[in-house]
Amino acid sequence: MKRRQRIRSRTWKISGFVGALLLVIGLGWFIALLRHPQGGLRLLVPHLAETSQASAVQLPALYTAGVILGTPSQPASLSQEQALLLASQWQPEEASKARKVVARYVLLTYIPRQTNQAQIENVPAWMIIYEQIPLQPAEASVDPTPFPRSSYDFYLFLDAKNGKVLLTLWT
Repeated sequence: MKRRQRIRSRTWKISGFVGALLLVIGLGWFIALLRHPQGGLRLLVPHLAETSQASAVQLPALYTAGVILGTPSQPASLSQEQALLLASQWQPEEASKARKVVARYVLLTYIPRQTNQAQIENVPAWMIIYEQIPLQPAEASVDPTPFPRSSYDFYLFLDAKNGKVLLTLWT
């Protein structure tokens, strides 16, 4: 009977120690996450933290089209205002009809799905997003099928050095 109690007592002590140790590790990692959002990830998976800092947020519609966004390490030659002005000159119809316009400075990589298009690798670019552009419905006598959506988004990528159009996509 005493032997069982000793074994049970030892088991309780070991499990208590392991539980306390795990609690301290978890609490330490949580504090690291609060102090440095990327730093806590670096403690858990070091190589993942390095890649997550170098890449920007991926947009699913662009990713499926072969566009990968990153974060440029150098400042843009063109300002955001210059990029927006150039974009409105390159695509005046989209610029005038869009309900919202967003500009982001990104590192552009484009892997085309078709072989007749050029691949773009790690080029600093301004991504101009024209959001919620209304679709013009076809004439009912020609095509009575209604559109499944009432608007689309248009993406224009301008070279951040010279303002030339690198890529255009609509979703």
